[in-house]
Amino acid sequence: APKGKNTFPAYDELTSDVIRKCVFGKTFESVDYDRTKVVARPPALCAGCPHRGLFYELGKKKNVLISGDIGCYTLGFADPYNAMDLNLCMGASFSMGHGAAKKFEMFHEDMRVVSVLGDSTFFHTGINSLVECIYNGSKTVNIILDNRITGMTGHQENPGTGKHADGSDATELDIETVCRSLGAKNIRTINPNNLQLVRETLDWALSLDEPSVIITKYPCVLKKFSEEDKAKFPDAYKTKNIVDKDKCIGCKMCLKSGCPALFLNRDDKKAEIDPLQCVGCDVCQQICPKNAIGKVEK
Repeated sequence: APKGKNTFPAYDELTSDVIRKCVFGKTFESVDYDRTKVVARPPALCAGCPHRGLFYELGKKKNVLISGDIGCYTLGFADPYNAMDLNLCMGASFSMGHGAAKKFEMFHEDMRVVSVLGDSTFFHTGINSLVECIYNGSKTVNIILDNRITGMTGHQENPGTGKHADGSDATELDIETVCRSLGAKNIRTINPNNLQLVRETLDWALSLDEPSVIITKYPCVLKKFSEEDKAKFPDAYKTKNIVDKDKCIGCKMCLKSGCPALFLNRDDKKAEIDPLQCVGCDVCQQICPKNAIGKVEK
């Protein structure tokens, strides 16, 4: 008998277990355990992820709808950021945001739209969507998260990295130049680890009545640096952050960064940073109200 919609689920992942169960009615045996004793651990952005600073600041904005996309940065929807409201398919964030913004102009003028996608997604199908935003004069804030690699699916090269799949040199398409060639006039490229700069840039973009583009540019913490990366980002990931226990008051503000390297010591009720995970991005340092977080060389 044919196997198709009458056999497989209409949505979700087709993993080997799902396929086996659908076709053969059984799956592999597994060890039974008490699920109440397992600590829930939702997926999170890596320690030092360059998307963290953007989502930390973006999630605090009011009267803003955030249109998301497919990539590591999809995790911006979750706590503690809560910085993503829509997500459909690869490259659709800009075009969905454009449609929402046009409706808000008709029925809810106080609402603004911020659309977010990654560098490889931009080259995949995001360019088309940005063309529509610019052509139609949509006052959306379009953010391109350039972490210098295709992060989520295994660090493949893309047109923005300057390398081919085999590692040989390729023509590097500069994202800011591409955006200007499409007609974008309001463009800023920033370091997303600088929270004040992120905050000021978001305020600038939201103050405009026409399309804007923000490019956050900083390499993925897991990326194997090329010689070009080392030259462009000479200080990246060469330090670690540490907590001064004498200054820390246990306010937990730093934990709102969502960084997995941070935790609260249950004995002294003060923050600590796991030195094995920390890469010195300084986001927590900027959040701390007591200047209790410093840095040291690796």
